[in-house]
Amino acid sequence: MTDGEVLVIGPTSDNLIVSLDALPRPEPHTTFARGSVQVMGGTSAGKALHLVDAGVATTLLTTRGDDAVGAELVAALGRCGVEVRAVLTDGPTERHLNLMSPRGERVSIYLQAAGAVAVEEMRRARATAREALREARAVFLDLADLSRALIPEVTALAREVWVDVHDYDGEQAYHRPFLEAADVVVMNGDRIAGPSTYLRGLVAGGKTLAICTLGSRGAIAVGADGSFARVEAPKVEVVDPNGAGDAFAAGVLAHALHVGGAAQLTGDALWQALEAGAAQASRALSSRELSPLLERPAPTVG
Repeated sequence: MTDGEVLVIGPTSDNLIVSLDALPRPEPHTTFARGSVQVMGGTSAGKALHLVDAGVATTLLTTRGDDAVGAELVAALGRCGVEVRAVLTDGPTERHLNLMSPRGERVSIYLQAAGAVAVEEMRRARATAREALREARAVFLDLADLSRALIPEVTALAREVWVDVHDYDGEQAYHRPFLEAADVVVMNGDRIAGPSTYLRGLVAGGKTLAICTLGSRGAIAVGADGSFARVEAPKVEVVDPNGAGDAFAAGVLAHALHVGGAAQLTGDALWQALEAGAAQASRALSSRELSPLLERPAPTVG
């Protein structure tokens, strides 16, 4: 790994994952879970872990609650090789309940939202971002209040800005500052009508690269020259689909860094980047954790 390649800004959380045969119907009823597990969550934590797994030196600027849970999440990321810069929030660590179907569909319920960041902590976060960005080749912004607050620092100092707008529908106002800051837009197709048309519009409007993941249908992308590429979903035995989209994005970014940046992802290179993303996504799909890096070896006996 080389030093300071990517800065990821956004959330880390404590997640309860509940696996169901199908997502709940919008009516009163009783159902039985296939299983449940308490794991690390957070879209930015996932990207940072999978970037490190792909050989990219990564700094994660994230929020953590003032509790033992937050401290352990930060420690676990550090043990996996992620350089963590934690911004302390008021109150407990962010917690989610994720209801998951075998197809990778998800309902995410915020049990505990991230608390407020005090003025002095935000001042420290800005200084940390400026320091990290001096060394970073790229920055990945996720949808979060911390990321939004740091957009001025990012756009002033980052060489290449990647933004994940998740299930953006093309209209939500909260997403617009992120889209304006982005050189590269990553999203999923859950709520966007005509994703390929939308991606082409983003590139025509000046974005370097636009990517949309489509779950079991794979992913598509449009490069700077208008190149279009599609990749099939990884053919692996799915242990847990949680975090696969973040792993995919990390794999594409890792490949982009290898070839000189997102502007180089045209023609065959664009397809190769999506293949790299799919390979990294298979790592997430095959693990019960957000990343295989978090899996602890079984204790030895004797």
